[in-house]
Amino acid sequence: MSKVFLLSDQPVLLRGFEHVLISSGFEISGSCSAGVFPAAIAATGIPDVLLLDITAGLTFSDLNELHSCIPDCPVVLWADALPLELMFKTLEFGVRGIVQRNVQPEQLIESLRKVSAGELQIGFGVRNGEAPPPRHNVSLTPREREIVSFLRQGMRNKQIAGEMGITEGTVKIYLFRLFHKLGVRNRFELARCGSVDHLQISPSASGPMEKADKLNRTGTAGLM
Repeated sequence: MSKVFLLSDQPVLLRGFEHVLISSGFEISGSCSAGVFPAAIAATGIPDVLLLDITAGLTFSDLNELHSCIPDCPVVLWADALPLELMFKTLEFGVRGIVQRNVQPEQLIESLRKVSAGELQIGFGVRNGEAPPPRHNVSLTPREREIVSFLRQGMRNKQIAGEMGITEGTVKIYLFRLFHKLGVRNRFELARCGSVDHLQISPSASGPMEKADKLNRTGTAGLM
């Protein structure tokens, strides 16, 4: 049974979350408004996943504080559609799922279960359930190119992380960005997306993710 901690400034919404999750087999480890979560989480223990409602607004400072408080706990955002770059940015602060407010309860439950099991649950709103055709003539950073090369060798995330000297979480963020950049839906399609020799390397030697790698390798906690 997965333990979920709820964060929202709307008491009625918290009650609704509790009803839906408990009836689906989740355990609610605690709930509170966003402004007092450090003390509340310290009192209840680290949950398996944290569901954060951002109705009242959320800053990266809030996410940074939350991530510093429970760095190993995956976060699921209850939100409206977010701009793509903002979604990428939230991944650096422990967000592993974004659930739009208009979903059915069953979809929320499925997302929470998958995130608690270690999966990313962030979509791009593909129409008619079909993915766009893969894109081949794109520019990849050296690190992205390295990820694709390892995938083509059949490596799993843990093996890739060991080879590159980064965390498994960082590997997942790379994969998420590559899925979007190359227009594919999963690691199998990514591995088949043309020969890695035909994927261009971007002129920049390092992009945002490469900088994030350096933070991970040096153990720097501050992300702001």
